[in-house]
Order: sequence, then C-alpha cells, then structure tokens
Amino acid sequence: MHACLKLFSVSNMRLFALFCMTVMVAGMTVTARADVVDDAELWFNDISTMKANFIQVASDGSSAIGEIHLRRPYQMKIIYDLDEPLILQTTRIWLHVDRPEEQTLTSYPISETPLSLLLKKQVRLRSKDFSTRTHTANGVISIVLSKETGEAAGELTLEFTEQPFELRKWTIRDAADISTTVTLQNMRFGHSYENKFFATPDYTN
Repeated sequence: MHACLKLFSVSNMRLFALFCMTVMVAGMTVTARADVVDDAELWFNDISTMKANFIQVASDGSSAIGEIHLRRPYQMKIIYDLDEPLILQTTRIWLHVDRPEEQTLTSYPISETPLSLLLKKQVRLRSKDFSTRTHTANGVISIVLSKETGEAAGELTLEFTEQPFELRKWTIRDAADISTTVTLQNMRFGHSYENKFFATPDYTN
C-alpha cells in the first residue's frame, strides 16, 4: 500500500494513519483545563472552509507534501504532490482514494477513520466511546483522543498553539501501531469553493 494512504487510519487497512502516540516529553505537564477542549470544539465549529499546505511524516520514515482543502461539514480533499497523482476525498459517508491517472476510485466508510470526528456538523471531542485528555508544554496544547477497540481504534492527537489558539498539527496512531504526523502550514480561511471541486469522480463512462 502506498505510504501516503496512511493519512487517515482505517481499521485493518492502515489507511489514513494520521494521528497520535502518547509521547512522554520532559517538562510536559498534564492539565485539567476542560476549557481547552471546549475551545478546540469551538475552533472547529467556527470554520466554514479552510485550505492549507501540509507536510506528512510516517513512523516508517516516509514523507509527503501536498494541500488540504476543507469545507465543513463532511467535505475534505487532500491532494498529494506526487509523480503519480493521489487524492483522498471525503463525503458524509465515504472516504474515496482517487488515482486519476489510473482512473480508479476505492471507497471506505468514513466512520473507520478518526478524522471523521472533525468532519461532523458539530465537532465533539468528548464521548463515552473514547477517552480525552490534554497536555500543555512550551506553548503547545495537545488533545489526545484514544479508543482501544472497535471501529476507528487508535489514538488521535490534535496540537494547538496557545497564542493564537490554532490547530497546527495532528498525529494518528492506528491499531497496528503505525503513526503518521501531519503539520499544517499557510492556513487560509473563508475560501469560496465551487461544488464541483468536491464532486466525486466518475470513471465508469
């Protein structure tokens, strides 16, 4: 499987492995700031559209760059800068893996990736289905969501800067202990997308 497909963590497929490990860092303190989670939820829920460049690094040493386009809710398009084009695209139900040169489209349930939490109409970072904890160190706030078993098992870590409070990085660790980190750069908000930009390609004709 292509290393770039580790961007989201799909159970037993190692697809989209974007999220987090529990890392013990010297000087890191555990906080009880429940408002940090509230602030993160508000940050996501206030977004209508966002686009950004990204750098992706996996635990096997592979890396990639590209662009992320988000139109909440449900719609995300990740375009990799590769010799062979690769696009990951979400809808309310599906995660599509699009290989334009091969004209192939492979689809997986979006519920199998932890990133589905961030694409919902109302983002909720607390649930009876997973545990939530926070850490703060050197001006970086980490929110760690963990699920031991079942659909979308693994860990998702969201890293926010304190000033300004803004998402800068996420890491996924999947059930197979594969981790991938995505760092966002040059984030822009409020872009107006045409509907066709998020349209699912049809290669049947």
